Amino acid sequence: MATPSPDGRKYVRLTVDIWYDAGTKRVHLNSSDPDLPKTGLATDFKPGTQADRNARALLARFGKLPDGV
Repeated sequence: MATPSPDGRKYVRLTVDIWYDAGTKRVHLNSSDPDLPKTGLATDFKPGTQADRNARALLARFGKLPDGV
């Protein structure tokens, strides 16, 4: 469930899934949170961007990124 920020700031906390797809060689993000519309939230990161590098670092940290990627 999406939750508003506790300190009154203007953001909402949302849980997302991030994964690497070897077929497309891209990192993907999605969320099917019930507070989102039926289509949910889904995208992939443009390779080489800061968002892509951060997502890959996070996947590598938890052993979810294949070696050499």
